[in-house]
Amino acid sequence: MARLAEDPDEGVRYTVALRADLTEEQRAAIRVDVDPSDRSHTLAWVADRHEDPEAMRVLAGSSHVLVRRSVARARRLPPDVVRRLAWDTDRVVQLFLAESCEDAPAEMLLRVWTWWTGSLSSPGRPRTHPNFPREGLLRFADDPHGRMRRLALDDPGSTPELAARFAGDRDPEVRRRAAEDPRLPVADAIRLTEDPVGSVRAAVLRHGPLPAAVLAAALLDRETARDAARNPGIPPHVVRAMAARCVTFAASVQGA
Repeated sequence: MARLAEDPDEGVRYTVALRADLTEEQRAAIRVDVDPSDRSHTLAWVADRHEDPEAMRVLAGSSHVLVRRSVARARRLPPDVVRRLAWDTDRVVQLFLAESCEDAPAEMLLRVWTWWTGSLSSPGRPRTHPNFPREGLLRFADDPHGRMRRLALDDPGSTPELAARFAGDRDPEVRRRAAEDPRLPVADAIRLTEDPVGSVRAAVLRHGPLPAAVLAAALLDRETARDAARNPGIPPHVVRAMAARCVTFAASVQGA
């Protein structure tokens, strides 16, 4: 193993460096280059030790970024390990901590939010993480970055007036967030059904406090029916009638 750790072939050294039976001192002595932008997967032998606090403490200090990333994928971690990984120099370590670890700290989650827009595996993180801050977000209402402004509506102290203001924001993502807010005034919700950006129109049809007449018109339009059908404002008896009509239509198509 010592001989392979000095092999001229970088692929050989790379493989040796990820062996589970190395000490962290031995791992650090192997010359390997890891591209931070490369996709990485959780090392199985690290995952097997996720429930071992002492092992996590040792591996969280590893010189190898793929080992630290694998530690960050643990569901629960000791407080000292979380603190260490929350300030790791590799941003993917912080990202994995935000996506996977229930102990991820609020400060780090907010920091990750500034640069991560979500993944297919964890589309809502870090914003949907239980530890993501909710109090004090109104301070971002006038932030120059739309991504931070939209957080203000997550604050329990936000108001219908703020939702109405954001409905006219220059950033479509902020308008989309306003379209999803139940405090949005009806007049502003109606206006957003004609927003120039399709994702904003779809969001207000799915979530907005729209009058029955507006929802009915959207349900009768093939381009908007799919989104409008998801609006929670549709009365239950109407939903049942819609479902029955779909069943009848499907049966007629199958019998044709």
